[in-house]
Order: sequence, then structure tokens, then C-alpha cells
Amino acid sequence: MAEKKRTGKKKPNRSNLAGVITIAGIVAVLLVVLLSGSQKLSVRNEQYESQKEELSQQIQDEEVRSGEIEKLKDYVNSKEFIEKMAREKLGLVYRNEIIFKAAQ
Repeated sequence: MAEKKRTGKKKPNRSNLAGVITIAGIVAVLLVVLLSGSQKLSVRNEQYESQKEELSQQIQDEEVRSGEIEKLKDYVNSKEFIEKMAREKLGLVYRNEIIFKAAQ
């Protein structure tokens, strides 16, 4: 019997070629899906970053406002404010104080 010598090169089989094409198609579809998802995540990330900046600005504004409220609280508890309100709202004066009113 004579044996045929194999040269190392195989003829491409149709079923192998179809398998390779199928796998390449699946990989291409997965690539498209991943790129699409990545794009959506990038857009969402940009939205979150802008929201983060807005919230940081609001925090700074509220901290400033909190400081102003503390100053107002200190002023309202001061003797100066109490005297001012007693004069304006209640018309009170010190015992030895003389009030001059302009003629109308």
C-alpha cells in the first residue's frame, strides 16, 4: 500500500469556514454592544459630573448662608439689638435720657 504524504497544509473545510465566520459575527455584535454601552455610560458620567458641580456650589452657598445666620444670631442676642428694638417697637428710653421731638 502506498501512503500519501501530507504536506502540512489542509484544505479549508466549509464547516470550519462557516464556524469562523459565525464566531467573527458574534464577536462583532458583542463589540458593538460594548461600545454602545460605553457611550451611554460616558454620557451618564458627564451628567453626574455636572450635577456634582452644581451640588458643590449649593453646599458652598449654604455654608456662606449658615455663617450669615450665625452672625445674625449673635447680633440678635447683643445688647445693641435689644436696645434698638426697645426704642423702636416699645418706645422705651433710659431713666435719665431726654427725648427731643421735632415740631410738625
